[in-house]
Amino acid sequence: MAPRRTPRTAAALLLVAGLVGLSACSPGEDAPGPAGSGPPAVPTRTFVFANAAEAPTLDPATVDNLETSRIATQVLDGLVAADPSTGEPAPALATSWRVSGDGLSYTFALRGDVRFHDGTELDAAAVCANFERWESLGADGSRTPFDTVFRTNARGTAPVYEDCTASSPSTVVLSLATEHTPLLRALTQPAFGIASPASLAAGTQGEHPVGTGPFRYASGDGASVELTANPDYWGELGDIGTLEFRTIAEPELRYVALRRGQVDGYDQVGLDSFAPLARHGVQVLQRDPYSVSYLGINQDVEPLDDPEVRAAIAAAVDRGAIVREHYPDGTRVADQFLPARFALDGTDLRVPSYDPQRARELLASSSYDGEPLRFYYPRNTSRTYMQEPEKVYADIAAQLVRAGFVIEPVPVDWSDGYVEQVQDPDGDHALHLLGWNGGYRDPDYFMAALFGTPNGEFGLAETSLFGVVNRAARLPDGDDRSGAYVSINNRVSRILPAVPLAHPISAVAVDGSVESFPLTSTGFEQFNRVRLDPAG
Repeated sequence: MAPRRTPRTAAALLLVAGLVGLSACSPGEDAPGPAGSGPPAVPTRTFVFANAAEAPTLDPATVDNLETSRIATQVLDGLVAADPSTGEPAPALATSWRVSGDGLSYTFALRGDVRFHDGTELDAAAVCANFERWESLGADGSRTPFDTVFRTNARGTAPVYEDCTASSPSTVVLSLATEHTPLLRALTQPAFGIASPASLAAGTQGEHPVGTGPFRYASGDGASVELTANPDYWGELGDIGTLEFRTIAEPELRYVALRRGQVDGYDQVGLDSFAPLARHGVQVLQRDPYSVSYLGINQDVEPLDDPEVRAAIAAAVDRGAIVREHYPDGTRVADQFLPARFALDGTDLRVPSYDPQRARELLASSSYDGEPLRFYYPRNTSRTYMQEPEKVYADIAAQLVRAGFVIEPVPVDWSDGYVEQVQDPDGDHALHLLGWNGGYRDPDYFMAALFGTPNGEFGLAETSLFGVVNRAARLPDGDDRSGAYVSINNRVSRILPAVPLAHPISAVAVDGSVESFPLTSTGFEQFNRVRLDPAG
């Protein structure tokens, strides 16, 4: 491996906000793919990027996890990709698409002369093999990204997906049972990256993904994954020949690794590192807020099914202080679950403001009788929605105790299946800290995953809420759809399945060898778009 360069110290801190607007796109509009002029030169330089957590699997179809999705973005291409400026669907493996008048049929024209990393040819049958696999993944009761988008096994609503057919080797037709406005945007997720049917048949996708992307899987041991440039890539290869994703859970150690030249960039810059990085002239790139952190409340655990108890919890939490103390400057205090970029704020929000006296009064008149509430929180991780979960827990727990609650702390290492534990329908979690990071540019991404179906996280049994969330996804973009989400925001604030805490920014630091870094609000950066200093 080539030695690392020491970051330059003369440049001032560069804060880049990835401001990306939500805009409409004509689904059936043809768009040209990247132009090519002969075989590209294969780059040889090495780039090491530090992730804040280990990817639990390399198969993005099975989990909604930032680290898994980030790695998959380099290896797997989807039918469509998110436009870096707007987030709207742009051509990828499909060069164009058409939508039928009734919105139930999507026809994709595939890019020609594309091969998977194992040498097999991309064709319509390969695409449909992926859709068939995705449809089958939730049969064991787990909930996958496909299940969320297509409402598979969602109580009270019919599945959206009907089938995938290859009308010709280069033409894919997706048929839906009902209209679904977010579909094309949803397909930009790494979860819908097309994998080689041979690798799917071998069952190795979680350890050794095989796609058509700009990088090929080379090796991995859990803590580190190494990729190499794909010399047969149909698009632009960029400047990186070997790309390593290295897991460094502690933010201080990620900072030290960058300063010592052991890594070229890292995610989740810790609060204490912003000033030192600025003094050393290191580029710090800030993502536009596109996530939400929250204090989850499980209504399956008595007495949290009592609305007064939930209101007391919300009134006891000083969200403003939490944001000031534990989030970077520019983070917004949350009073709802949709980020501000959607401009769909509720007009009648009922989340109680911080009022410890009111919290004590609500608690006194409620059914709470001093029962210990098991409060789960993650350890040894930094997330885009919560960089310091242990400290956030400590402050919230202290605030709840002052209001009269009895709290039983339950710390769980992130890598020990924290998310699975707090989403377990049979779990004993009363309260928990978690969040949701945006994956594509549509409000359905947040609302469907959090409030579109019964789940073990919140113990929700609001069938009518599930219905309005799923109906909103069928409405065409416009005033009616926007109004539906405003109404949903109002309704969720009354039910209080969780207390929204913050819409945070997060940051990436890169050393002086980097001329430009393709920051995205989702965190799914494409490393073939990284531009390195030619002199480096």
